[in-house]
Amino acid sequence: MKKEMSHLSVHCSLFSDHCRRIKSLFSPYHLLIIALFGLLFASCDSDTGTLGSSTTPTSDSLTIRTAIYKASSRSVLVDSVLGKTSTVYFGRYTDPETKSLFSSDFITQFNCVEGGNVFPPADSIKGDSAQRLELRLFFPSYYGAADNAMQLEVYPLERTLTEGIPYYTNLSPADYLAPDAQPIARKTYTALDYALADDILDDDDHYHNVCIPLPTRMGTDIIRDYREHPEHFDGATSFIENVCKGFYIKCTGGDGTVLCIDQVSLNVCFRMARTDSIYTTQFMGSQEVLQVNSFDNEGLEPLVADNTCTWLKTPAGIFTEVTLPIDEITRNEQDTINSASIVFQKYNSNNSDGTPLGAPTRLLLIRKSEAHDFFAQNRVPDGLTSFLHTLKKEGTSTDINLTKYNQYVFDNIARLIITCRNERDAWKGDGNYETANPDWNKVLLIPVAITTDSNGSIVTLRHDFSLSSARLLGGIDPIEVRIITSAFK
Repeated sequence: MKKEMSHLSVHCSLFSDHCRRIKSLFSPYHLLIIALFGLLFASCDSDTGTLGSSTTPTSDSLTIRTAIYKASSRSVLVDSVLGKTSTVYFGRYTDPETKSLFSSDFITQFNCVEGGNVFPPADSIKGDSAQRLELRLFFPSYYGAADNAMQLEVYPLERTLTEGIPYYTNLSPADYLAPDAQPIARKTYTALDYALADDILDDDDHYHNVCIPLPTRMGTDIIRDYREHPEHFDGATSFIENVCKGFYIKCTGGDGTVLCIDQVSLNVCFRMARTDSIYTTQFMGSQEVLQVNSFDNEGLEPLVADNTCTWLKTPAGIFTEVTLPIDEITRNEQDTINSASIVFQKYNSNNSDGTPLGAPTRLLLIRKSEAHDFFAQNRVPDGLTSFLHTLKKEGTSTDINLTKYNQYVFDNIARLIITCRNERDAWKGDGNYETANPDWNKVLLIPVAITTDSNGSIVTLRHDFSLSSARLLGGIDPIEVRIITSAFK
């Protein structure tokens, strides 16, 4: 007993010392504040189970619901798209997966710097004859094999393209040629010029090109025109109208190579009077003048008819059309749509005959009724009726959703669904509404190419003209649309 009392005495002494130390830290004012806080907490109910809901009347409680709806989809054949592009594609390629054949020709005109100073002074040119006239097609990249033997022909234009008119990729080049037009040049070529040394071909700075000799007399005519009418060389318009209307470059043979041409030059070579050296004047085909592709796709009909999936094929091949279940989603008018998302699953290629084409890297989802004007008017996605698919890593050029999960993800299309619903409701009661507006609940998936500024804002958005292909879940298999709604009860 004494031992226990001794232990108790020690504990009491320690506690007393501890209290004195605490007391020394606080003034009477501090102790008063602590006491008041103690009284305040003692008056509060420690049960927080109804915290938040206790301030909301029972009749106004918020209910959050998640639901999944089914959308249908199909492939849509596209005969042409707006031909705006900074790159022209040239060649012929059979897709090893689908066996569809893509071929592309193009028309180009040439720019002439304003001021008439493209040539050196006329008296410094030796004679009035050209030494050589050539057309060069410069390309930083290509599709297919480097050693395929391809053939082309060059035709002079009889009619010029008109600035300000939208040209589409189903353009008929024959409409711009003389009725009995004959080629002025023929060329067999490969993507890589194996006449060059290996160290040049392997040089990353080498600008690959196809050189096409043209009749020298045409170069002589250009020089003589310059001597007699220098005003014809004062700007692109005068040059195109009076000197050279342009050329049609046609792919006539071969398969398996498509060049991605970003510059075309018309080179007039002549001798200088003083040095007798060769001098070259270049007229460039560029964005300042018109260049228009003419595409032809063969063998796409079986893909469109396949209802086990849907397809995306570029350029100007196949889009995917989706019918959104707007009526089902908006059946309960009391619900507020907080979020809506849709995911398009891409299948892996089942091709075993060769390297398949890559998948489109950027998709636009847009109301079908707005698609034509969207591109014609150079619009950008507004997050209301047009959307770019979401990258998993924003701010990067790598789409992790696509590369890792084979998915094109559109995170929130709620405003699109609300827009479609509001349009429908504005016409409710009109029995002819759906007949007159069959696409009111339809959207298209369209492959696009974008350019951005230093802040990541979209500067331009155009149709994707690259060669790409993707097979998506769809057709007889519905696509899920995930909706989150809220409602007060």
